[in-house]
Amino acid sequence: MLRPGGRIAYTTIFVAPGLSAARRRRAQRSGPRAVATRSDQQGLLASTGFADIEMVDLTVEFASTARAWLAAWAANEQELTALESPGVFSERQRDRRAQLRAIEDGLLRRGLFSATRPT
Repeated sequence: MLRPGGRIAYTTIFVAPGLSAARRRRAQRSGPRAVATRSDQQGLLASTGFADIEMVDLTVEFASTARAWLAAWAANEQELTALESPGVFSERQRDRRAQLRAIEDGLLRRGLFSATRPT
């Protein structure tokens, strides 16, 4: 349990605010399941009583990491394919490319959120 006056911090991937319904659906399909929520992180924190809510945008780093994952998996495709059921490696790479495109198109973001539990 977080003590009064204590701070919480976490990173999460989320759908960029202000998207059209079609772009929101694309973001939700391209990101992890957790992005399907319609609530924004700052609103969720505020609704549970947290204060001094801050967000540091880590989207640039997120995109860089996604590119590195794709490259590393591709560089080891032969070995990784041998460990999976047929087609799984290709499917996962396709999903990773879709996520990277969604990041680059401004649909998915990553943020470091922090907030204080009131005293």
